[in-house]
Amino acid sequence: MTEYTWPNGMGDPTPEDIRQAWPATVTALPVGAAVTGKVIGRQPFGVFVEIDGVPDAVGLAEIFGSPPGTVPPPLGFAISGSVVDHAERNFQVRLRLDDWGDEREPLPLEPNERLGDREALSGFLRRLRQDFEASGDQWENRTLGSFLEALETWVADAPGWYANHGQELPPEGDWAFMARALSAARFYE
Repeated sequence: MTEYTWPNGMGDPTPEDIRQAWPATVTALPVGAAVTGKVIGRQPFGVFVEIDGVPDAVGLAEIFGSPPGTVPPPLGFAISGSVVDHAERNFQVRLRLDDWGDEREPLPLEPNERLGDREALSGFLRRLRQDFEASGDQWENRTLGSFLEALETWVADAPGWYANHGQELPPEGDWAFMARALSAARFYE
């Protein structure tokens, strides 16, 4: 999908509406609250959501909180999920969605799954390459440049992804190993 838009359609709350309603929004939508609504804006980083029952609230579900291989759902997609945070600086309710609407099978790495060794990582990278070969036209980041940019952003945002899945960033990660592997892939045959 290439249709990206900000929430600014007829009936969407204005920035001033959202700002004025912020105290009531936070009260109506505490962290952990279940929500339903519909997608009113979509960007490569996630979707903006009109939340049912709270007309002057805008939710944001970021793509890094979704299963691997997910693309943002289309405008009008009905969502369900929960509130994970409140972003006071831009008056957004941060959401975790139950369903991203992606009919493709995600790569087999669930939020609680761990890769136990180097061979498991190698197998995962093989499946990632095979997924690209089979359905790379559906990937949001189809060029090496956009893929590396997204990788850079995800690594920087990783604590948020782990928090959205009720976990802490693993302190035992061998970051130098991954950096060496990515660097070596530039020339290795």
